Amino acid sequence: MSNLRGLIPFFFLGLVFLVGVFLPKEKKTEIPSQVNQATQPSQLSVVDTQKVATVAVEKVKLPEITASVKAIPITAVSQGIIITNQGDNLLVLINKHIRLPETYVPADLVSIDGKIAVTRPGMRLRQEAADALASMTAEASKEGSNLIATSAYRSYWEQQATFSHWVKVSGQVAAESFSARPGHSQHQLGTVVDFTSESVGKSLTVDFAKVGEGSWLANNSYKFGFVLSYPQGKEAITGYVYEPWHYRYIGVENAQKMIQSGLILEEFLQRFGVV
Repeated sequence: MSNLRGLIPFFFLGLVFLVGVFLPKEKKTEIPSQVNQATQPSQLSVVDTQKVATVAVEKVKLPEITASVKAIPITAVSQGIIITNQGDNLLVLINKHIRLPETYVPADLVSIDGKIAVTRPGMRLRQEAADALASMTAEASKEGSNLIATSAYRSYWEQQATFSHWVKVSGQVAAESFSARPGHSQHQLGTVVDFTSESVGKSLTVDFAKVGEGSWLANNSYKFGFVLSYPQGKEAITGYVYEPWHYRYIGVENAQKMIQSGLILEEFLQRFGVV
């Protein structure tokens, strides 16, 4: 019995050691401040937070992609979701609460190769949007702005892979502010282009708004039917961070009407769009 009593202190020491080893550690979530587009499943847009340090994705050197996270976190986005069958309508409203079916694919997708400089071949848009893009690119070039497309149509399944990737990297709350859930991305409509330029290293960055190409788009895109989807200072309305590179085609007449109304795209589609 006395021998057993002598072992008791060692027993408790061993127990403390095992608890220290196997007790779950607090997990810290980091939001990527920079992301290499090559690591992205579908060339998505990414953000930079104001307070979180850079994290490397798959140990790849990362180009600068920045935007402040100010969007209202959506924690119950799966509740009350509407699935629209109006994907072919240029004025369909797609946001965090309205999505396209996983089976929706625009019937008239065409390649944009040869219509605009691209960061990779094979990107597609709907025919009408692609034709408007070609006209806009040609006019911009005449005025000294050389636009480059870095992303266009994305399928539901590409969105699923993309969103899952960013939830894993940044956590769900952060991912919600800069990446769309599958079906909720305007890119699935086949009428959206993410633009960049040589002057910003072909990256997606808020600095794009400050260079010639970004300024040209902001002042002239509506003339060709393209409008900015996620403007600065409207994060609480759109649910996404500022993206000066993300333009959606809604048709020339609609775009001009939107500009004259003083509304941003989300507000315009809530008033004049369809679901």
